[in-house]
Amino acid sequence: MKPTEQTLVVGINPVREALVASKRHCHKLIIEQGKATPRVQNVIKLAEAKKIPVESLPKALFHKKFQQKVHQGIAGYFTGIATLELEELIEIAFQKTSLPTLVILDGIQDPQNLGAIIRSAETLGIQGLILPKHGSPDLNETVAKCSSGALEHLPITWVTNLNHCIEKLKESGFWVAGVVPDGEMPCYQYKFNAPSALVIGGEEKGIRPLLKKSCDVTLAIPMNGKLQSLNAASASTVIFYENLRQKLLLNTA
Repeated sequence: MKPTEQTLVVGINPVREALVASKRHCHKLIIEQGKATPRVQNVIKLAEAKKIPVESLPKALFHKKFQQKVHQGIAGYFTGIATLELEELIEIAFQKTSLPTLVILDGIQDPQNLGAIIRSAETLGIQGLILPKHGSPDLNETVAKCSSGALEHLPITWVTNLNHCIEKLKESGFWVAGVVPDGEMPCYQYKFNAPSALVIGGEEKGIRPLLKKSCDVTLAIPMNGKLQSLNAASASTVIFYENLRQKLLLNTA
C-alpha cells in the first residue's frame, strides 16, 4: 500500500498508537455516540491536540459503517504505513543495536497471523520485519488491529525475492536461521551473539525448500504435547523470546 492511500484503523490501541507514533497522517476520527469511555476520551484529546477532526455518529450508523469489525467504538482514517527499502531497514537495525535481529516471513497469508507476529516482534525486541511482495497480506485494518498498535512502531520492508534478500543480509553480517519442525538444533542451543535473521514459514507449507537451503542453520522448538505443533504466530513468539532472553543476558537488547 502506498503511504498516500487512505486506510482504516479501528480499536482503541491501534488508533492511539497510530496517533502517538505520528508516522502517518490521520484524516479524521469517528466515535460512536455514547461509547466515550475514559480510554476513548484520552484518544479524542490526543487527536484534538493534533488538530485532527473528530466526528461522532449515532450507534446504529456507526455499527452499520463498521460492521463485522472489532472497533471498540472508535475508528480512524489514516494514510497507509510507510515501509522502508531493505538497505534502510538494515541501517536502522544497526543503529539500534550492534546485534540486531530481523524477521523474514515466508508464506504467511492470514492477516490475523501477520498482525499477531508483528505484535510479538515489536514487544520482544525485534528490529524489523521483511515481507515478500507476493503472497503477503496488505498492512490493512485487520493487521493493525491484531498487532494492537505494534504495526505503527516496527520497521517493515517489502522485497521481491527472499533469496536475494538473504544474500544481501549475509553480506551485511547477518546469520540466517530458519525455524522448522525438524530443525538441526533446539532454539535454546542457538547462540544469538551475532546479527541474526529468523525465517518463519506459513503453517501449511513452512519455509520453501530453496529458502531453507539458503539458511545457515535451522532451529526447532522442543515440544512435549500430543499435537507437537504451534501456529506461526505462537512459534514466532517462542523464538523471539529466546532471542530476547539471550540478548538481555548479554546486555545488548
